[in-house]
Amino acid sequence: MKDFTEIEGGLLVAEEFVAAGMAAGVKSEGLDLMLLHSKVPATAAATITSNRFRAAPTYVTKRHIADGSAQTVVANSGNANCATGSEGMRNAERMAALAAQETGVPVEQALVCSTGRIGVQLPIEVIEAAIPQAAKMLSRDNAELAARAIMTTDTVPKQAAVEFEAGGRRIGLGAIAKGAGMICPNMATMLCFICTDLAIAQEPLQVALSRAVSRSFNCISVDGDMSTNDTVIALANGVAGNDLISAPEGPDFERFQSGLSHVTRELAKMIARDGEGSTKFVTVNVTGGASYQDAYTVARRITNYTLVKTCIWGGDFNWGRIAAAAGAADVDFDPATVQISIGGVLAFAAGEPVEYDAAAGAEAMKGDVEITVDLGMGGEQATCWTCDITPTFVELNV
Repeated sequence: MKDFTEIEGGLLVAEEFVAAGMAAGVKSEGLDLMLLHSKVPATAAATITSNRFRAAPTYVTKRHIADGSAQTVVANSGNANCATGSEGMRNAERMAALAAQETGVPVEQALVCSTGRIGVQLPIEVIEAAIPQAAKMLSRDNAELAARAIMTTDTVPKQAAVEFEAGGRRIGLGAIAKGAGMICPNMATMLCFICTDLAIAQEPLQVALSRAVSRSFNCISVDGDMSTNDTVIALANGVAGNDLISAPEGPDFERFQSGLSHVTRELAKMIARDGEGSTKFVTVNVTGGASYQDAYTVARRITNYTLVKTCIWGGDFNWGRIAAAAGAADVDFDPATVQISIGGVLAFAAGEPVEYDAAAGAEAMKGDVEITVDLGMGGEQATCWTCDITPTFVELNV
């Protein structure tokens, strides 16, 4: 039995959170500014890209979140504010200051994110004009507008929510995310904002978030590229009134971890499914690992292997490329113990090809594709997700 229930409502199922999404003019058309606010102080946690060309907003956010609390998040799409020097840093700080001013919180309580084109100065004047308008639009009805405001090449808004019990209280947990290209996080382009009304201290919130991210957003790949702006932020304002979760243990924490991990996993799969120009969603299961890290490393290598992704687009039952990808991972295993299946059709075992029905192989390559590699080295397993690479992907990125 699940520890949570999936519900509608996205980002704002948690009480006392409000949001807005509007067209500021950063992009030539469409929504491009999101404002998120907790009406009461909130515990905060984050994971931020490890890319050495980190964008200016990530530095501001990391500095402001250092004390483990935040109430406001402002984010723009259409411009990454990355590789923009001291002016870019001033603009990121200005965004945070304006968001704090308009929501009535200290500047250190405001976090800032950007996503879009790298190496172009942020048009701060349009954001300065828009943030006061966004503050007036803050509402509990704007979850989808907020999700749409952070989209770049995404084709659909991405949101998920659950509810669960902690200390006999109903807890809401919702989130939005964006991402379709430059997806190979390693927290770590993607952004994710998570809100819950759970009462939880900063340490267990950070532990839960890091665990959830490691087995969700860090398990997806669209093009194998890590963005300069990837950020996941979680806010917990405690208005549900449960007894404070002060350590990463116990039944209430485990229920929270279960719900949070489900939400991030669902959003991660939405991102992989919405990869730029993609036509097929791909699940890669690696079983029989000597450790989780071994299984994860092999799965990750397969999802990043361009020749695997192109043969999936072409409908080619080419298990040899999967074998090559697995073998290229820095993991110790014996090829003689490996089994490779696509869509349940066994293609390789005991060190040699297995005869399979050609029609079954062709059918396995239609629609969404599931790859399973059993390393035969132990009992650990990992799952990663990706999509095919198509001519449309190339067209979108030239």
